[in-house]
Amino acid sequence: MKGQQMVHRVDPTRVAWRQAGDEVVVLDTDRSVYFGLDRAGTLLWHRLVDGATQHDLVTTLVDDATVDRDQATADVTAFLDDLRRHGLLLGS
Repeated sequence: MKGQQMVHRVDPTRVAWRQAGDEVVVLDTDRSVYFGLDRAGTLLWHRLVDGATQHDLVTTLVDDATVDRDQATADVTAFLDDLRRHGLLLGS
């Protein structure tokens, strides 16, 4: 459908994660690999747990950080690409 964006979600069957201060630690349970997310990654991760569109994620970064929409879009695209490459999102 035109105008409708894909909702991205963390694959709960593939990851275990915990908040550690301002960061999130993620375990890929299939490969036993840990990932550490910085503050911006943590903001995005929390949105992805419940499901979010790319637009939602970009808005989250723009609203929270001193980053413009173009930079936030590039950052979110790279973050989603990394999560997909590692198979941490549903449908990846």
